[in-house]
Amino acid sequence: MRILERTLAISLLATVLTTHAQALEGSPRAISLYWGQGVDSDLLEMPGDFLSNDLIYEASYLTALSYLQPLPTPQAVQSLFDTLYIPGTRTALEAIVVKHYGLQENWEANLAYFLQFRGWDLGPITARPGVGIGLSYAFGTPSYEDGPIDDPERRYKFQSFQAYEIEWSARQSARIALFTRVHHRSGIYGVIAPRRVGSNFVTVGLRFAL
Repeated sequence: MRILERTLAISLLATVLTTHAQALEGSPRAISLYWGQGVDSDLLEMPGDFLSNDLIYEASYLTALSYLQPLPTPQAVQSLFDTLYIPGTRTALEAIVVKHYGLQENWEANLAYFLQFRGWDLGPITARPGVGIGLSYAFGTPSYEDGPIDDPERRYKFQSFQAYEIEWSARQSARIALFTRVHHRSGIYGVIAPRRVGSNFVTVGLRFAL
């Protein structure tokens, strides 16, 4: 297992370094630091639970460090953005290292394709929604996460990673931004791991453009 963990870590680093040469001019690289707390809600239930003030926070926490490397937008993806009338979309590769504590004590590594859409101008503030989709590997035992219905004590190290966020920045200081994010791990409805496994964290962080 240690060989697998080291191989994944080396592959993650090599991918980030390789894509450095493909950076998209005018779209800055960035480092983010964020903190979060686990919630007892399924991903699709979270918006309704949040609006009704029914989110149940649990004693599981994370601290995460991420690196965003801009990428050229593939022509097929850009054509889709143009068709959907959402120009100004940025694409990037995001590598994330996570430390969990509280109800679970382990590390986590994620690699995701990140899309950040054109923002809304709210007075002096710009709000930009973003979505990240990729893969996640838990080092150690992700004991806080849900197990499958037929084997609730089983845990899955390798799962899907998804991020749903809004970045908030003042136009006068665009190099520093605040963002709120849902940090999600799951089996993608049985594609990678059984249904109902995974976890959700509500997080807040700071992003620094390089």
